Amino acid sequence: MTPYEDKNFKDILQEERSKLKDMSFKNKLWYIWEYYKIPIISVVVAIVLISSIGSAIYNNRFETAMSCIILNSRPAGEADSVNDYFEQGFRQYIGLEADKEIDVDYSMSLTFDESSMSEFTYAELAKITAMISSKELDVMIGKQDTIDHYGAMGGFTDLKEVLPGNVYDKVKDHLYMVTNQETGERTACGILIGETDFCEKTGLIMDEPVLAIMSNSTHTDTCVELIRYVFGL
Repeated sequence: MTPYEDKNFKDILQEERSKLKDMSFKNKLWYIWEYYKIPIISVVVAIVLISSIGSAIYNNRFETAMSCIILNSRPAGEADSVNDYFEQGFRQYIGLEADKEIDVDYSMSLTFDESSMSEFTYAELAKITAMISSKELDVMIGKQDTIDHYGAMGGFTDLKEVLPGNVYDKVKDHLYMVTNQETGERTACGILIGETDFCEKTGLIMDEPVLAIMSNSTHTDTCVELIRYVFGL
């Protein structure tokens, strides 16, 4: 019998919050994944299987050109233009072939405030962790605290190393720096896009959005093209 077999989920969640309260962000993520991954993965896998099985055969015909998640956003009105921005505007901008796919998910919201975390939050954290681990995520757009969280663990590419000189010169004043927890090195983990027309054209409301490229992205060139597109270069 495990320690939790005679407790309800609410009691378990309260105990987990107490344990996580004094941990660093990095240790929290490790703890959640190491000790709570089985129920979280079970929920995530069930949701993913149910939602994806109907379209799996169709989607297998396509190669993913870039995968992006937009976190903690909300539509400005009843309709948004995210699909137009990526599937029409960006696709045309890079001349992407019809058999290649741009995968954009803007349904998730994260919080790192212990008092606001729930089983749903844990499930979304697990989903993102799984996407990163399997190299299925290329770009993350989110609030500064989200970029700080993953950037401190070395989750993002240093943009100074991947941006072409002509692009870097035009966007260098918008670079977002984060300090790596292990090395103490400050790197350009992201780029501030709040002054661009990104939110206006996507129809999304976001607080100080930052665009970052995952350190293990397999489509870095396309991600750099996205930065060009966002800034109208």
